[in-house]
Amino acid sequence: MKRMKQILALLLALALLAGLLAGCAQAEQTGQDTSQDTSQTADTAAEETSDPAEEPEPAEETPETEDTATERTITDMAGRTMTVPAEIPWVFSAGSVAAIYLYTLAPEKLLGWNYELNDLEKSVILEEYHDLPNFGMGDAINYEAVIAAGPTIALNVGTINDQFISDCDALSESLGIPVVAVDGDLQAAPEAYRFLGDLLGLSERAEQLAAYAEETFEDIANMNVPEEEKVRVYYGNGEDSLETAPAGSSHADILDLVNAVNVADLELGDGSRVQISAEQLLAWDPDVIVVNGEPKADLPGDSAAKAILENPDYATLQAVQTGKVYGTPNAPFSWVDRPPGPNRIVGVRWLSGLLYPEYLNFDVDEEVREFFRLFYHVELTDQQLSNIYQGIVGT
Repeated sequence: MKRMKQILALLLALALLAGLLAGCAQAEQTGQDTSQDTSQTADTAAEETSDPAEEPEPAEETPETEDTATERTITDMAGRTMTVPAEIPWVFSAGSVAAIYLYTLAPEKLLGWNYELNDLEKSVILEEYHDLPNFGMGDAINYEAVIAAGPTIALNVGTINDQFISDCDALSESLGIPVVAVDGDLQAAPEAYRFLGDLLGLSERAEQLAAYAEETFEDIANMNVPEEEKVRVYYGNGEDSLETAPAGSSHADILDLVNAVNVADLELGDGSRVQISAEQLLAWDPDVIVVNGEPKADLPGDSAAKAILENPDYATLQAVQTGKVYGTPNAPFSWVDRPPGPNRIVGVRWLSGLLYPEYLNFDVDEEVREFFRLFYHVELTDQQLSNIYQGIVGT
């Protein structure tokens, strides 16, 4: 019995010794971890208690990059500096020229038209844009409807002068959005497209249009028509074709550009066009007559030309006797005027072909097709091209 107690005591002592050894090992391990924690804590405490003058300045807020900026500052073609959104999904056109610039460059951004499209215009314009809202223009703009539609910016195209700048500022105040001014001069079209391409994030697309316009103007400049061979031209508008655009008017720019002589050497007055008499047209006796017809009366240029050719009052006119009375193609917009926008670029090709075929360095039909492909987003068939020349609706 005594021996049994000794064995139990020995076993108990061994167990206690094993526990003691395990505890020491754990304490050693714990001591290492504690040392690390203590070191980190000490470092943190040292930073928190260091001299404030030695602490680094708080990091400045990272400025927005071009990819993350929500706004940017631009200078428009009238020299006005303004802030516009970086992304511009919708644009209100303040007039028909602005709408044409938008439709040719970025139809998906066009908020609406400025009048109801007619059947001739719809025969070329892509169907998905036929029923865009009509917001009006000038004094007839429906401001409430424009604001409700939520445009990002507005675009105004015209002659850059003090009145135009004032109009842009007033429109911006009325709509509560930036109104960007674009030079409406025909020969400024390449610059206008490049400016709009940068504004709308479509530089590559805009460069195609700008390059075509530049090539057109260069081709015409290189025709070198001698002064004595320049053709005297009368350009008529309206149902009777007796409303004309005098020399120096922006509506007659195309005549100067194609080396024609505008017989309407008149005082321009307050308007852009002047009403004349049949007697005045007879007195001028032009070599060539080009008439636009009257879009508001659905009178195409071809019909207006036939009316002059068949009118006995004009039988003595040189242009009538030689059959050189032409109607301006008007699809989807007039190729010479009304409105005086980039739609006239194709008219430069067409009118040059009529006046100076012997000096041409390009094929008119092929250039018309290329223009329609680039600017109006359509591939013309031979029948469509023929219909457009004649002012016929349909294909």
